[in-house]
Amino acid sequence: MYPRKIDAIIPSDRIIDDGDMLLWRALPVNDRVALGPFVFLDHYRHHSQRGIGDKPHPHAGIEVISYLLEGGVEHRDSLGFRDTLGPGDAQRIRAGRGLLHAEQPSGGRHGLQLWTSLPPSMKFVEPEYASFRAGDIPEIDLAGARVRVLAGTVNDVTGPMQTAQPTVLAHVRLQAGAQVQLDVDAAELGFYVLDGAAEGPSGEALGPGALALFGPGDTVTLKASGEQATDIALLGGDGVQGELIFAGPFVMDTPENARRAQQDFLSGKMGRLDGVPF
Repeated sequence: MYPRKIDAIIPSDRIIDDGDMLLWRALPVNDRVALGPFVFLDHYRHHSQRGIGDKPHPHAGIEVISYLLEGGVEHRDSLGFRDTLGPGDAQRIRAGRGLLHAEQPSGGRHGLQLWTSLPPSMKFVEPEYASFRAGDIPEIDLAGARVRVLAGTVNDVTGPMQTAQPTVLAHVRLQAGAQVQLDVDAAELGFYVLDGAAEGPSGEALGPGALALFGPGDTVTLKASGEQATDIALLGGDGVQGELIFAGPFVMDTPENARRAQQDFLSGKMGRLDGVPF
């Protein structure tokens, strides 16, 4: 076994903090635009029914992954899919050539929204939708820890979410002071602190909003710091293929493809939802 060491700590940007909603953005930030295939990581908590993405909006060139820790949300999209997610549920939208969707919270919510960049050959594939109930996401019970594996393989347990390229996404809950060692095979790997505090490379406490990047290896050690339970998102996988062109809700590999996506949206080729795009 070859233990991974923490190479860098990257602070998130606090995008919203207005008393009702707290929104951290860990990717992309100035110091880092991707971790494995992940090119976007929003961590949100809000108290009211106001949400991020509750109005119809498009996506293309990416897979949109949502993981709900608390609360509920209704999903609907221009493909005709409607779904309701609750605590512990997850969702994967392969946006491909483009679709519109909207997410209406039923009340306060706490969760993650992530984007993975589709490989260049898949930027314009047909969109797909899939959701995963909490009871269908496998869990690993260890001394002082519980690991829920959404995608990829951790300790020989494989999650149900099938992504376009090798991807790891797991939710690790550590009891106060607990430490766990996990076997994870991923080209790039890191962890994001959701709640509580994790121990950094020099013993420092890493609180919510901290993104830690591991170096090479095949095992990781995660340790809760402080006197409360700690929730961590472990994520990574194969690196991004092709260039990254961020064009609002579209992530493409060339300026030409970014323009094509924009035109497809404006012309209605991605479908319509509540009169959008017109």
